[in-house]
Amino acid sequence: MQFSDIPGLHELKNQLIGAHKRGKIAHAQLFSGRENTAVLPMALAYASFLMCTNKQENDSCGKCPNCVRIKKLVHPDVHLHFPKVSATENRYEKVIADALPRFREFVQETPFGDLELWARKYGQENKNLLISREDSRQMLKNVSMRSVEGGYKLLLIWMPELMNASSANAILKILEEPPEKTIYLLVTYNYENLLATITSRTQLVTIPPHSENEIANYLTSGGSEETKAVQSAKLAEGKLGVALQMVEVGESHEYEEFQKWMLDCWNRNLTSLVHRSEDFAKSGKNAQKTTCNFSISLIRNAVIHASGQEAPAQSEPERIFIGKFADKIGANKLEKIYSLLNEALIHLERNSNPRITHLNLSLDILRVLNS
Repeated sequence: MQFSDIPGLHELKNQLIGAHKRGKIAHAQLFSGRENTAVLPMALAYASFLMCTNKQENDSCGKCPNCVRIKKLVHPDVHLHFPKVSATENRYEKVIADALPRFREFVQETPFGDLELWARKYGQENKNLLISREDSRQMLKNVSMRSVEGGYKLLLIWMPELMNASSANAILKILEEPPEKTIYLLVTYNYENLLATITSRTQLVTIPPHSENEIANYLTSGGSEETKAVQSAKLAEGKLGVALQMVEVGESHEYEEFQKWMLDCWNRNLTSLVHRSEDFAKSGKNAQKTTCNFSISLIRNAVIHASGQEAPAQSEPERIFIGKFADKIGANKLEKIYSLLNEALIHLERNSNPRITHLNLSLDILRVLNS
């Protein structure tokens, strides 16, 4: 991973590079931002820059042995710590041997991914993943060892908010008094859940979300169709990882599924609505939010159409569907459905039960459509 692999965020990149040039590298840095944004990619690009033996003016070279090994996450002086299933001391090595290769694949395939995607890659969707006391012991062991190649020794800790209390407390001293040329890069999506004793010992590096234009341009430069890229960028809410997941699905036919959902509500098909809610609950947190955001965007465009204005860019089939839907339902009911969808999204973000939330939403929409 290089800085050039991450769109935009030029000011932040210059800040990190400038600190190195001035010799002002903080020994413990906390990269913080929202899930599915460039938090982990930025930490990895920074690690590559620090370890690169042929640094360019504004980036690592991407070709030297260190860059190649960091890209594959196999550099002997870069130690990875991440959430995994808990294990006793005598089983820890076995757990690491199983988890580490999968984590390397996960990061290389989906660097903008989150805990949900990692759990799926790991095959542990129903397990409680954490950074345990045994992990903290391994961290202490890593920092006590000499650098293999005589340069920096990096500890990259992904999601330190998932440390239990004993593991978090165990690393406080090494965060405060690290060995020479040892750098800690912590990557968090929930800064507020970290212990104050950790945040006070680290330099905060805030990673902002990307703009819609940055995401859309990134997607189109990667070969995505422009309309799909623009639509994904609008729904992603600054989260490049979410946009990438959306375009990987292929051409957008979400409006067809939305149409079936509305027909079930219109026809009072309660059996189908219950099944839909069960499927919705199984789809995963990101997919649930994406479904709600798409529905909100579609209803918004329908309201715009009903008011006689021109809606944002859409595919031709979607534009035709929105026009017919708006004409049939009317602006008043569309606005009520829009409010219901936004309320449901808020509940999901507060970790409500997705099956119950979706079923209640469907029943509320049923009442609106049949009123």
